[in-house]
Amino acid sequence: MQRVASAYHDRLWRWFAVALLILLGAVARTAAQPPTSAPAEPAPAGTRPAQPPPSPAAEGPSTASQPAAKALFAADSVSMTGDWGGLRPALDERGLRTRLYYNNTYQWNVRGGRDTTGRNGATIDWFVELDFERLGLIPGGRMCAHARAQWGAGVNPAVGSLWQVADDLDGRLELHLDQLWYEQDLFTRRLTLRIGYLDYQTIVDQNAYANSEDRQFLNQALDNNPLLPLQIGLGAAATVRPVEWLYFTAAAVDADGRLTRTGFDTAFHGSPRYVSFFEAGVRPALPNWTGGGTLPGAYRVGTVYDPRSRPIFEDPAVRPPRRPARGDEWGWYLSFDQLVCRENEHDVQGLGLFARYGWRRDDVNRVQHFWSAGAQYQGLIPRRDADVLGFAVAQGVPSDQFEAFIDPRARGETVYELYYAIEVFRWLRITPDVQYVSHPGGSDRLRDALVLGLRAQVSF
Repeated sequence: MQRVASAYHDRLWRWFAVALLILLGAVARTAAQPPTSAPAEPAPAGTRPAQPPPSPAAEGPSTASQPAAKALFAADSVSMTGDWGGLRPALDERGLRTRLYYNNTYQWNVRGGRDTTGRNGATIDWFVELDFERLGLIPGGRMCAHARAQWGAGVNPAVGSLWQVADDLDGRLELHLDQLWYEQDLFTRRLTLRIGYLDYQTIVDQNAYANSEDRQFLNQALDNNPLLPLQIGLGAAATVRPVEWLYFTAAAVDADGRLTRTGFDTAFHGSPRYVSFFEAGVRPALPNWTGGGTLPGAYRVGTVYDPRSRPIFEDPAVRPPRRPARGDEWGWYLSFDQLVCRENEHDVQGLGLFARYGWRRDDVNRVQHFWSAGAQYQGLIPRRDADVLGFAVAQGVPSDQFEAFIDPRARGETVYELYYAIEVFRWLRITPDVQYVSHPGGSDRLRDALVLGLRAQVSF
């Protein structure tokens, strides 16, 4: 099966490379002509950029009024490789954007957990985005391809916690497609449709301060709400915006999808099952009474439907020899982020707060309640305007039925994390990180763990 999947992905990458070369040729032929449309507007409410690390606004098209081209390793360039002698901004302006990110994380489990050890892991993410409106092909149309490779499991196995202390470090995974989708805006961006191979953490349960393990918190419980099955697989999503500050999202994804597989065998054959999300959110811009600009925020509420069958927690004295199972389960969640203090109107330096909550049924879920809360301050130290300090706590509360019938020693696992992201250059960030995990694995069998980490992110 692995050889079949590998052969399929080899063919897939050949097709993708050929298509990319054709598009590059088409863009190059139009490079001498003026762009077909104005620069793209900011991302609409209810959506998230396709790539975890957002791009600074200064990374715009190259014009005569802008500074000279950025050279290789230039400290003020957002990419280590510069702007390729002006080619990169020219391609961006014509509708083809490509970015490559490398993240390396070393963590050391100082005490507690299953084993005290230090280990390393890394990921590579390559994004290719096509704006069909700028290409003069389809108004409001966009396409994104996200390729990914990773290696090293870090200290996740050594800690033994319910959730990874370094999200995305799952061991070695060869180069594969993490996202491949097409998106279309309709009715002056009041409706957006997305279809393809989707990563659902870019669609629901977003958060301005706790949504990227590459730039923010490392722990899986602070990257997203772990009670939500944020699948990667074939699916579709629709977002409606009656007004700019209000949105509604409905989405469905193949419940049996797996990485390194197309998903066509599970999504459209046999008895297909789909995880569904329904989310509503408001994005107010509050007045900033202490300075210029406004205070942006987002408040979300959502439900999730999970059809996958799981064993029911029942009293072993009364249940049949074979434990029954049940699917068709609903849950719900809350999420908010709010900038509460802003230093000036020119950037987002200041203090932001966030929180999440999730609930699932207690008869089939080990963790019934989840909550997290934290804060982020950008530019806390004078003359370090791009540095970010973050602190948060997350807790999973075990279900009463799991504790009563499966594990009477079950406890709530609590995670504390503190990080400070240092911008060495605009293309290089170094982030020291400290985590304390209480009751790893949701039990009192393991000693509380203390994990030290150091993350480096390079944008090429």
